[in-house]
Amino acid sequence: MPTIANFPEDLLEEHKNWHHAHHVDDPSQLRPGYGSQFLQFHRGFIRRALDWYGRQSYDSSLVAPWQRVPEEIRQAPCYDRSAEARILMQPQTFRTADELGLFIEGSGLHGCIHETAAAVFNEPDLNDFDVAPRNTVFYNIHGMIDGWYRNWEAAGRVNQGMLEWGGRFAAGAGERGDSAETEEMLRYVPESGRWWLGGVPEGNSARGKFLPLNWRLVGENGVLGAKPDARFLRVWDTDGDGRSEVLYYSLPDGKWWEGKLSSGKLNWQEIKRSLA
Repeated sequence: MPTIANFPEDLLEEHKNWHHAHHVDDPSQLRPGYGSQFLQFHRGFIRRALDWYGRQSYDSSLVAPWQRVPEEIRQAPCYDRSAEARILMQPQTFRTADELGLFIEGSGLHGCIHETAAAVFNEPDLNDFDVAPRNTVFYNIHGMIDGWYRNWEAAGRVNQGMLEWGGRFAAGAGERGDSAETEEMLRYVPESGRWWLGGVPEGNSARGKFLPLNWRLVGENGVLGAKPDARFLRVWDTDGDGRSEVLYYSLPDGKWWEGKLSSGKLNWQEIKRSLA
């Protein structure tokens, strides 16, 4: 179901109007402020669209964020792998969200992904911003881009001493006592070396509400230490199972470590695979 049945016209109109109002022919000539507006608008838009999508009982796996750009797209002549590498591995080099958003657009990554996905998947809607949101792949793309934005936000919070990440970390209701679709909060406390997982109490839905979280200890004495370096810390789904892992490069031993929640605990192991 790449084309979403009965997609709301008002949402299509909202997305179309935003892009028409902010359109420029040359992405390298975007005005200051566009980058943050691009990221914030699309974060809000996909939340509203997916809220509607969820109420239709459609298959949520079809609109799940890509964890990485498909290789068929990365092979396209328009795709800038060095730009991708900077976004993924050096988020701290963007001083503001505006710089990040301008770079995503100005490097051509956003446009190239849409254009190439339209060709690779034979979904021409993806190459037309007026109607792209009625296609499930739109949410694969923009969920991933919002993940880049979250990664940048997390790097900034680490530099400010705030080590918290939203997402999905546990395997499901059997591990955390609430819905597998509910977003959680993972928190690291450097002073104690403890990791905590916060989840919405069983029987509640976080959608559209502000609810207190139930916190439980999931790990102690992790590899991060008291002063983790944001340059070497990543939180994303490395294996495509729908749950995020914690990745950290430890300068003292020169190793990458992966922390993954399993059986209610954050377990660490050394990893040697490429992260690019």
